[in-house]
Amino acid sequence: MSGRRRSMQARLTLIATVAVTGTAVLVCALAWLSVRRTLIEQVDQELRAISHGPLADIDPASIPDIPSSPLNGPAAVQIQARLADGRTVLASPRTATLPFGSREEAVADGRTPSAYYSTSVPQGRFRVLVRPGANGSTMQYARSLRDVDTTLHHVALVMLALVLGAAMLAALAGRVMARAGLAPVHRLTRAATRVADTQDLDHPIRVDGDDEVGQLGRAFNRMLTALGRSRQAQRDLIEDAAHELRTPMSSMRTNVELLIHAGDRLDATDRSELLRDLDRQSVELSDLVADLVDLARSSGVEETAVTTDLAAVAQTAVDRARARTPYARIALVSRPAPLVGRPAALERAVVNLLDNAVKFGPPNQTVEVTVTGAPGGAVELSVADRADTIPAAERDRIFGRFHRLATARAVPGSGLGLAIVAQTVADHEGSVEVTPRAGGGNLFRLRLPAGASTPAR
Repeated sequence: MSGRRRSMQARLTLIATVAVTGTAVLVCALAWLSVRRTLIEQVDQELRAISHGPLADIDPASIPDIPSSPLNGPAAVQIQARLADGRTVLASPRTATLPFGSREEAVADGRTPSAYYSTSVPQGRFRVLVRPGANGSTMQYARSLRDVDTTLHHVALVMLALVLGAAMLAALAGRVMARAGLAPVHRLTRAATRVADTQDLDHPIRVDGDDEVGQLGRAFNRMLTALGRSRQAQRDLIEDAAHELRTPMSSMRTNVELLIHAGDRLDATDRSELLRDLDRQSVELSDLVADLVDLARSSGVEETAVTTDLAAVAQTAVDRARARTPYARIALVSRPAPLVGRPAALERAVVNLLDNAVKFGPPNQTVEVTVTGAPGGAVELSVADRADTIPAAERDRIFGRFHRLATARAVPGSGLGLAIVAQTVADHEGSVEVTPRAGGGNLFRLRLPAGASTPAR
């Protein structure tokens, strides 16, 4: 095809044609061999009948006296005798001498009672029967295979026509069947092309049947649904981020313009207060951007899921939290908790929980971290703090993006830390919840299946 790969329809048509043609060739070859064997057996029966007929007891020396007319019929029979003294006697001087080889010698020596074989002489191909004769002679009865070869030639032509007809029918049927079988694939291709051209993810393709093509269509529709959810999540993230960035950016711009246009008229106290406000706003903006990056990264698949220990992940997260807030008191109690997951994402989620506990709890509190196994082949991590108890109506909402409690808005933060936790837990097919802690405070509990793996998006 001029260097191009054949289409699937052409390949299926070719496969069907080759398969049917090969089967037809095999069947015709076996049939031809069967016909040939039957015809040869008929000739052998004729030779046996001649050898057991009136010629069975003939004196080999009188073979030349046999009239030639019976031997020149359609069967073209030829008789030859090898005498005991080594002379060869023919029934007709106009016939060629038949070969006398190892088969004849085996019969002459008594090692074989008879022998059959086919040979070619100037008069054509003959089937030969070798039997012992009278007076120590060896008789050779031969019959022409001209009519057998003619019949086999005609049979071969008929079978060749059948093979060619089968090949053409197979090609036609294969093309029709391939076109019908690949129609759903073509429909899927057109749908994929339409999605690529229009970016429209809201119109799934029509799926018929439960075969492999139907399963492919349903998988394609699930992919469209997942892509639609991912696009909507990205759009929501961008809109929320734009909304949250607008306030600090506007405040910073106002303060910068004030410094530019009235900086020389501000006293030292106002200038210092303005600069401190700019520093605080820049830190908040930096934290917000960092949290946005973490949230976007938690939704990706750049980290491969591996077998890890949640206890080791928690220990690393606690070390990081202690380094970031040296005054914080964090106690870790853990047992080995193996699972399949993304260690970096899990560590980021635990660090966010610890930062949240330290940030909103009293300075003298001890944040308690516990890692253990859970019923049903799961592992569990809990973080207990002494911050203000989260109201029941807010316990699910705090895991949303940019959602902050009214009492927490005075504390610097982006409102994305717990959203990152929820996203990471969802990626690991687990669950996260917050409940009141006895004596005041909150208990954040993460439960993850031990065999969880990050699903591909």
